[in-house]
Amino acid sequence: MKYFIFLLVSLLPFYLYADENRAVKIQATGSVEQRVALVIGNSDYRGVLSKLSNPINDAKSIKNILEQRGFKVIYSEDTTKKSMKSSLNQFYTAIKKGGVGMFYFSGHGIEVDGQNYLIPVDAKIEAKSDTEFEAIALNKITKRMQNIGNRLNIVVLDACRNDPFSRSIGTGGLAKVEPIGMFVSYSTGAGSVASDGRAGGHGLFTESLIKYMGQELDLRDVFQKTRKDVYTQSNKKQFPAIYDQTINGGFYFTTPTASSKMTNYVEPVVAPPQPREERVRHTPARTQQREEPIDISPYPIHNIPPKRTHVAEEEPEKYYHPPEDYRSVVGYD
Repeated sequence: MKYFIFLLVSLLPFYLYADENRAVKIQATGSVEQRVALVIGNSDYRGVLSKLSNPINDAKSIKNILEQRGFKVIYSEDTTKKSMKSSLNQFYTAIKKGGVGMFYFSGHGIEVDGQNYLIPVDAKIEAKSDTEFEAIALNKITKRMQNIGNRLNIVVLDACRNDPFSRSIGTGGLAKVEPIGMFVSYSTGAGSVASDGRAGGHGLFTESLIKYMGQELDLRDVFQKTRKDVYTQSNKKQFPAIYDQTINGGFYFTTPTASSKMTNYVEPVVAPPQPREERVRHTPARTQQREEPIDISPYPIHNIPPKRTHVAEEEPEKYYHPPEDYRSVVGYD
């Protein structure tokens, strides 16, 4: 019996050590938040829509940096309407598991009657009225993402180019959008257009965005700094739009390291709460019982009008009538 007890005591530290390591591993695995992105780049347009130079380059670079930052990336280029819908459905299924979802689209986008549409390469659009049947409505994408209810969704559109159906050059762009719980950014402001950049390179917006996604910056700082760069480098002609409707916490593409937190993070100074000033309420003392009764009559107690006495009835006024003179009457004698 003594030998059995000794054996149990000797094995106990190994059991606790193994259990402790198992708990650590479970905790580390559970702390990793899922990251899923759908990245689409459309360049080879047909029909009335012009071919674009850089959406494929932009999309590939965004895909690469997202994969390096722990994202599972669903990637498509030169998508038809059918393949674009298939990629979106795959994306919706993935983000149902929670975490962070990001949708990036580079290509042609058109605003029609206040609604934004992302255009696949095979869209047969002869007139602007064909857009709603041939393209994919942005609000349907954002509503679907919003209804899934994962922690955070990010939508980035480098699709604010010229409207091919407008007679005036330089008109186009997308309409403002602010879905609740999401972070949305356009490569330029609502109703404005963005440059496609030099062939073989990157668009101005995506080039700056990639640079700051690689830095240890909060989501808002990434897009704020991108906007500043784009505005400066475009000679104040292009000003990216930011619609921040997020609810549940912040986000880092590049997670800050412990050392950078020590050097870059500044603890906000919070003033200690001041004691509340005690306000003394001056409550009136209880009303003492009055020696004299309170008078609520229309007249003060000491100024009561005298009681009216009986007044004799006034006699009717007597009028004087002069005696009548009948001598002028005929026959009077």
